Parts: sequence; C-alpha cells; structure tokens
Amino acid sequence: MRESWTDDRMDDLNGKVDGLGLEVRAEFKALRGEMKAGFDKVDERFQRMDQRMLEIYRMMFGFCGLMLAALIGLLPTQI
Repeated sequence: MRESWTDDRMDDLNGKVDGLGLEVRAEFKALRGEMKAGFDKVDERFQRMDQRMLEIYRMMFGFCGLMLAALIGLLPTQI
C-alpha cells in the first residue's frame, strides 16, 4: 500500500466518486419512478374499493328501508 497520494491519484479517485454519485442518483430516480407507479396502482385500487363500499352501503340502506316499510305495513294487520 502506498503511503502518499499523488495529485493524479486524488483526481482519479475524485472522478470515480463523482461517477458513483451519478449512478446512485440515477438508481434512486428510477426507484422513485417505480415506487410512484406502484403507489398510483394502490391508490386506484383503494378508490375502486371505496366505490364498491359506497354501493354496498346504499344497498344496505335501501334494504333496511324496505324492511322498515314492510314492518310498518304489516303492523296494522297485527293489531
């Protein structure tokens, strides 16, 4: 192992470090894009689930209203 660093070696090391920094930035940028696409898909699925749940709530509310109307209509015949 050398005990001293020449200017040329320092410049060479600096170039390598800069190159690695650019690679890391590019990888993170690609990873961010992939993550955003994945999260967008999840958001889309949650929106569809929300719509389905609203439809189920509306159906349940309608069914409860129908049952209440039937009970009210049946009540006078039992009194």
